[in-house]
Amino acid sequence: MKIIQFTLDRKQKKLTLNFDSNLQLIFSFEYLRVFSPVETKAKNGVKIPEVFHKKDVLLTDIEPLGKHGHRLVFDDKHGAIFTDQTFKNLFDNYDINWQSYCSSLTTSQNREASISFVEVK
Repeated sequence: MKIIQFTLDRKQKKLTLNFDSNLQLIFSFEYLRVFSPVETKAKNGVKIPEVFHKKDVLLTDIEPLGKHGHRLVFDDKHGAIFTDQTFKNLFDNYDINWQSYCSSLTTSQNREASISFVEVK
């Protein structure tokens, strides 16, 4: 199973992956940013990300890294390496991951941007 095409939809903030096996996976930028591979220790066997305020994050670049996968770079300057298997695992575990993430949110640690920018005219 190998990725043959990436499609970025910046308007809907979604990334579509097409694999050589005719499999197609669609991810929101927010989900990829929140669950990007990082070195953290799991609590009670369940890894809940400690990343918040990413509802409006944008995926700005995808860099091929040969056999290592692809580096996804986001507009908050975060970058992480995703393998084909990482994408598959994220897709397969979407419901559990997203439910755990949403239930971990608090008033101060939520999905909305933490700073609001207003244009002054």
